[in-house]
Amino acid sequence: MRRAFTLIELLVVIAIIAILAAILFPVFAAAKKSGKKTVSLSNLKQVSTASILYAGDYDDTTVPLYHYSPGDLSLPTTQGFYYWPVLMLPYTKSEAVFLCPEDRDDDRTVGDGTYGRFDLRSTYHLYSVGFAPSYGYNYRYLNIRTDLAAPGPNGLPFYYGGVSLTFAAAPAETVQFAESTAKNLTPPGSPAPITSTMGYSRIEPPGRWNASVSYPDARSQGQLWGRFDPKTVIVGWLDGHAKVRAIQALRGPAASVDQYWNGGPIN
Repeated sequence: MRRAFTLIELLVVIAIIAILAAILFPVFAAAKKSGKKTVSLSNLKQVSTASILYAGDYDDTTVPLYHYSPGDLSLPTTQGFYYWPVLMLPYTKSEAVFLCPEDRDDDRTVGDGTYGRFDLRSTYHLYSVGFAPSYGYNYRYLNIRTDLAAPGPNGLPFYYGGVSLTFAAAPAETVQFAESTAKNLTPPGSPAPITSTMGYSRIEPPGRWNASVSYPDARSQGQLWGRFDPKTVIVGWLDGHAKVRAIQALRGPAASVDQYWNGGPIN
């Protein structure tokens, strides 16, 4: 005859299971987050490699921050911005590489007010993908902004163009892309700043970091935003490799504060 468990024995077993769960669940959670970080690092490696392929097709020049084409029927005429991720789609072959798996926040006002950034049902899908990827672009140094005396054919009084890759003395130490957020920015026409940590297409060099605010205001670190560690970001470098770097380590010495952004040389 089989003996049944006593109440005390059942309670002991339950206690052991609870203890094991308390020990293992954090381990599983950490492993899951580590896996997401690996995916994000791979994403930025692919994006950085795609930027080299793009440059190879455009006389070794970097991708523009955006191309503006209000007459293009594939987008509403009021949102004719093709930001750099959209321009690089022929080389990445996937929109997914522009989204970190830990970047889950959204702000539907960036799109059509109904669907999120990467929802194909959104009328503003391509605009949202380009405006709010998980990784921002060092456009200040990797683009040239040309101001016009009057609005040009595209309707804007300025435009962005790429620069020659030969400008960089230290491409392996020149930031091209990094984890980013639109948090604390106020888009044109918006009544209030963005409060979510959704990604953003631009990052600013240390010389433009807003010293009048402090973390967690993203403007204090040029819209850089570490999703796996608040003190570090995954960076895609100009030579095509990707690596994690401390945010403060991206600030050069006082005499050359933007040296990791402006092509070097590195002092």
